Amino acid sequence: MKIVHILGLALATTAVAQSPLPEDVKVVGTTLSQVRKSPDAYRGVWIRLTVQYASLGKISNPFFTQFEPSKYANFYAWADEQAIWKKPQYEDLFGLFFVDKQTKIAAQLYNLKVFQRLEIVGVVRNVFQGKPWIEVTQMNTLQKRVNTATLSYVYRAETHMKKRQWKRAISELSLAPGKELPDHVRGEIHKNLAMCFLRLGESATAVEHLGSAVSLLKSADDAIRNMMRVAKTTPESFLDRAVANSQVEDHQRPMWEAFEGQGESSVTTDAPSLTAPTPAPARRPDPSPGSKK
Repeated sequence: MKIVHILGLALATTAVAQSPLPEDVKVVGTTLSQVRKSPDAYRGVWIRLTVQYASLGKISNPFFTQFEPSKYANFYAWADEQAIWKKPQYEDLFGLFFVDKQTKIAAQLYNLKVFQRLEIVGVVRNVFQGKPWIEVTQMNTLQKRVNTATLSYVYRAETHMKKRQWKRAISELSLAPGKELPDHVRGEIHKNLAMCFLRLGESATAVEHLGSAVSLLKSADDAIRNMMRVAKTTPESFLDRAVANSQVEDHQRPMWEAFEGQGESSVTTDAPSLTAPTPAPARRPDPSPGSKK
């Protein structure tokens, strides 16, 4: 009985809700980014993709489509590959997923939490104004996902990196959880850590993080491979040789600054903000084709 109970808990973490697919249907594996980029190429095509759940939507005035509010539920999501710790990516929600209310998926949909990763199967029923309208027929919840804390850590880290505050960025990135995150998110964190350590002249540590990034990212881009090559051959080219005055502690300043009147004028008093903006619901345009502008 104990074994059965444990198996039940394990299955609950990856619950599957699905409706039978039509016979002889070929399901194409793709990404939401690709479907949004070339919606006409996927018109009438059954697709499998991974997304990050955001919230339920609201269907209104669906004059040109089959997705009537009484029959279908609607939800918003991000592509799995979106770096939603970046504000433009966070606000780029996709809200044209539809679920038949008579299916088991609808019951599961109402219990989902924000950032839950989903592997879904569906068909692009319509393309209107350059946007695909997708009916979801199968849904599988995935275990690994980001959370608000992770988004805050990475957001603050990248803010520090823009200000060349490498040590502060390392501190923020080190706080991000590890194995609970999707592999591609962990890969991006290791990539950022590698850049910070390269800027500080710690090439050996940077190479370790680059190795982790390559193993976690399915398609390591040329930038990562170039960083790896440079870190092993000429790491000094990445070294940040400029030292900002604000990074020098008072007790480390030359003593004569106090007598020459330079100390007070050279100290930067504006401390960088360590608070990431609270993610707010994105402004969702009315997806209905029949809505009046």
